[in-house]
Amino acid sequence: MAFNFDLNNIETLLSNTVLNATVGFASDFNYVREHAVHSAQLFVLPLADDNINTNEVPGLDEYQVKDVFAVMIVIPCSAGNATTDEQIKQLRSDVKTAVAGCQYAGWDAIKLDKGRTIELSKKTNNLIYQCQFSVTGLHTVTVKVMP
Repeated sequence: MAFNFDLNNIETLLSNTVLNATVGFASDFNYVREHAVHSAQLFVLPLADDNINTNEVPGLDEYQVKDVFAVMIVIPCSAGNATTDEQIKQLRSDVKTAVAGCQYAGWDAIKLDKGRTIELSKKTNNLIYQCQFSVTGLHTVTVKVMP
């Protein structure tokens, strides 16, 4: 198992299951905020990771690894209205249904942490909503004695 959860898994999952939005690429949250979209897009971004040494296996370092990531839902929107509200509700539901509970080798099932509206940008006319998820797993490292 790797220390970091592979977010490519989530991008592939969303591409195959959420049909009313496309999955885009963003290097960070600022990229998402600064670029206008012309149709609904999803961006998967890492948020945080935490590694706790469990000290349970002699001669090995075992870590409880927790990765937190976000699926950013971005839709074009110049002002809040009923259509935008319905679209964001549907996409939130689709994303949560697709991701929550999925399990990948070496990791526990993905958990939904929280969701929140980030911003309605007048500069880009984007509405950004963030669904946060977390995933945990155990990672064992063999102790290496260095000369």
